[in-house]
Amino acid sequence: MRAKPFRRPFSLALRLTFFISLSTILAFFAFTWFMLHSVEKHFAEQDISDLQQISTAMHRILQSPADPDQKKISKLKESITSYRNVAVLLLDPQGKTLFSSAQGAALRPAMNAADFSAHRRAQDVFLWTVEDPAAPMHAGHDMKMETYRIIASSGTATLQGEAQNYVMLIGLSINFHLHYLDALKKNLFAIAAVISLLIILIIRIAVRQGHLPLRNVSNAIKNITSENLDARLEPSRVPVELEQLVISFNHMIEKIEDVFTRQANFSADIAHEIRTPITNLVTQTEIALSQNRSPKELEDVLYSSLEEYNRMTRMVSDMLFLAQADNNQLIPDRVMFDLRAEVVKVFDFFEAWAEERNITLNVNGQPCLTEGDPQMFRRAINNLLSNALRYTPEGNAVTVSLSEQENDVELVVENPGTPIPQEHLPRLFDRFYRVDPSRQRKGEGSGIGLAIVKSIVAAHHGKVRVESDAVSTRFILSVPKKVT
Repeated sequence: MRAKPFRRPFSLALRLTFFISLSTILAFFAFTWFMLHSVEKHFAEQDISDLQQISTAMHRILQSPADPDQKKISKLKESITSYRNVAVLLLDPQGKTLFSSAQGAALRPAMNAADFSAHRRAQDVFLWTVEDPAAPMHAGHDMKMETYRIIASSGTATLQGEAQNYVMLIGLSINFHLHYLDALKKNLFAIAAVISLLIILIIRIAVRQGHLPLRNVSNAIKNITSENLDARLEPSRVPVELEQLVISFNHMIEKIEDVFTRQANFSADIAHEIRTPITNLVTQTEIALSQNRSPKELEDVLYSSLEEYNRMTRMVSDMLFLAQADNNQLIPDRVMFDLRAEVVKVFDFFEAWAEERNITLNVNGQPCLTEGDPQMFRRAINNLLSNALRYTPEGNAVTVSLSEQENDVELVVENPGTPIPQEHLPRLFDRFYRVDPSRQRKGEGSGIGLAIVKSIVAAHHGKVRVESDAVSTRFILSVPKKVT
């Protein structure tokens, strides 16, 4: 089965141009239709008013008992002379013509209409189109057609010496109005077409100009490379709609710059950390080979080399651990265990070192059950306790406190000592980060112990933070009792 070809979405400029143009053109055509409808309605109301006036006047003439027939006919003729294109047809009940104007005969076919009687009773005005040889020719028609607006009415009058009923049809030719409306429609639609093209062109230009700040932002982003990651866009110089986008982009660049900086520092630091034991090994080997050595001296050199090998092994192991954490391959076991019991196990391991430095190890809190990998937690506690012992003055105590919250277990490793400046606290968990860059590590560890602690806590969906003041420095771990 062939996959459907991918079709790229239409551009924003094209979408905006289309929808804005469509809305504007529809609004313009709606206005045009409303204007035509208003003109047509005005003509119809004017015609109906004229027909009603003529009908009233003629009924008054016909129903005057004092005038003879000849005088009534004369008055009928006079009453329609002031109106253009008016036709009058007066019939008796049998359909015989009593009076007809010049175009009156053209109204007779209207009597054959199915609803003529209903129109006559209600004195409605209705349209009727007839072929009239006397009608003027006009463009667009093959024959001479005349359209009348007709009012039909009936009454009783004294005619031919006796009272009799009559039917009167009065028609007003509206061909002039229709020709005017046709011409108006053609002109309006021609103008509408031209204006629509102008609207599309103007909106296209306006949309392009409106997108200019977006293109400027895009060009500024293109100019940012790995060599100038310190460049930032100015949110106050873009429209308010793009302000949040620029702020978000600046935040992203800050994170990328930080990653690049850390990566560069990491490469330099790990090269330095590995170079130190390698240099020691080379130096010791060269000294051992420079002259004859006793078996005891060679044995000492081998033990010293073994320590450097072990140090590099631990460093490589720690780096592999962090690499797994970075690639989300650090999958801890999920078993229930007592976090306090793991702290006690780590205390047993550091007891000799603590006694050597005259440092007391204290643990506070009741047993705390949590779900996770006990070996990983033991490693995290080991790193924190090792760090605390290293910076605790002799004769003081390192305290580990445990407490249960509603859904979490909190572990705090606290030690007295020189306070850490606040600006360094967020960076302590970075790899190889030093509060004092001028200090070199001499058997202080690999420099990634706190980074490992952070990775272990993150793998258990917990959080770790550090606080430091004049009293003590506190590393605080908070992990859920049950991993979801």
